[in-house]
Amino acid sequence: MGKPQAARAVGAACKKNSLLIVIPCHRVISSSGQLTGFAAGIDRKQQLLALEAKRIKSTH
Repeated sequence: MGKPQAARAVGAACKKNSLLIVIPCHRVISSSGQLTGFAAGIDRKQQLLALEAKRIKSTH
């Protein structure tokens, strides 16, 4: 979106929405580079990132 300060507004809008839309938000990291905030839990976020890393390595 080009608006880094809009992250909280987007998160609040998603929380209020009763219709689940799957977006790869597990790829989002904090400005410090740490894994933060994921509704399914940080452990699940790490698993998804690891799974993608394996797929990337196997295709190159």
